[in-house]
Amino acid sequence: MEKNYIIQMFRIFFSRFRRPILLVLAIIVLLLGYFLIIKNPLTFYRQNWDLLNNLDNDITLAKTELSNAQSYSSQLYQLTSQDERLLDMALPQKPDFSSIIEQLTSLANHAGFIVNNIDFNEAKAGKAKSDNLGRVSVHLQITGGGYTQLKELIKLLESSVMMLDTYSLNFANTSPTYDLNLVVYYYNKS
Repeated sequence: MEKNYIIQMFRIFFSRFRRPILLVLAIIVLLLGYFLIIKNPLTFYRQNWDLLNNLDNDITLAKTELSNAQSYSSQLYQLTSQDERLLDMALPQKPDFSSIIEQLTSLANHAGFIVNNIDFNEAKAGKAKSDNLGRVSVHLQITGGGYTQLKELIKLLESSVMMLDTYSLNFANTSPTYDLNLVVYYYNKS
């Protein structure tokens, strides 16, 4: 009997306060669902969203830097006509004997010497260590000057735009004539 009484009181209570009880139960179910099911994935999603925004900012910054680097590199590798002329003087496409004569004569005159003779021998020099570099053997005979001028000429040859190596220097103290053997390089496309 007591059980029946409790059940009946519960039915009366439930019928009177049905709406508030259902509302409280719905709120409890929603809160439990949020904390047990939704909260962890939602927190993970928010963290990933922040990470995604940071990555998007990094990608935008990287694209900007890449664009700046590409524009800089395109400007960096553009040769002016003066650069091309200087490059052609340093490493011509073929043996340019007139340019070699002009440059060696100019360097010798600047150091205080007079050029007596210039001989070329391309066949004897052959190819350099690299297959793309050709060599021309040059025998230069000069007169005048002294030891100081000779040092100046060697210094000028070493700092010349033209790629060359000094292989030998011959002189005698009885004659003011000096013999220099040089190798001048050129770019051999074949």
